Amino acid sequence: MSIREIAQALKRSPSTISREIKRNSSKIKVNGGSYTKYSPIKANNKYIARREDCHRKSKFSKDVIDYLTIKINEHWSPEQISNRSTNAINQVPSTSTIYRLIHAKKLPKTSMENLRRKGKFKRPAEKRGKFNDKGRTIKKRPKEIYKRQELGHWEADTVESGRLDHKRKSGYCFVTLAERKSRYYIAILVENRKSENVTPAIIDALKDLPKDLVKTITFDRGKEFSEFERIEKELGCKTYFCDPYCAWQKGTNENSNGLLREFYP
Repeated sequence: MSIREIAQALKRSPSTISREIKRNSSKIKVNGGSYTKYSPIKANNKYIARREDCHRKSKFSKDVIDYLTIKINEHWSPEQISNRSTNAINQVPSTSTIYRLIHAKKLPKTSMENLRRKGKFKRPAEKRGKFNDKGRTIKKRPKEIYKRQELGHWEADTVESGRLDHKRKSGYCFVTLAERKSRYYIAILVENRKSENVTPAIIDALKDLPKDLVKTITFDRGKEFSEFERIEKELGCKTYFCDPYCAWQKGTNENSNGLLREFYP
């Protein structure tokens, strides 16, 4: 059959048939001469081999892949690995790249199950009180603070154990402080979330720092931060408050709190 006849039978373009034959034919040597033969089986095998080769080879060395695998299995988050591994390996992937490597199964014996946050997790609804008093809104916070170009701008929060025994009113609570530029993180264990415990914990944690390292503190609108004026007076700083239900507005602290909850659930 001619190429045109084959194309008509298969309902394909003659040029497509011609390219297929040229690309996947094999030379057969016979008695000092040779001829070209097309084998459907060999053509299919060549196609499969080309498909396997077309996948982009990893640009990361085996040492980097091994390092990432170890850290993921030690329950390091991709954020921790990317931000803290500069001295351990020369080639540090970005956070998003590490996630892609996990999704693509490029890291041996790892999966999304190894990560702290495996999907959406709904915590019990908080029952702490809210207040809507005088505090400055975050909208009045200087725009330069968003750029993370200078030290001294903090975010505060509280982290309460999910294992709190409400009947016996026992458990633990951390007051957490995160500095926006350096990501320096402080966690102070207190008896409960009441402002009489939270306020002195914040003051004690920051009072010995140089004044230029404590310029602002951003809170959410939890009742435990109602003594913000005392904090301003004691530390000589300004305080700001997130909009209601906008925890993402102090994302530095929120992300660090996620790490804390890994060890103190």
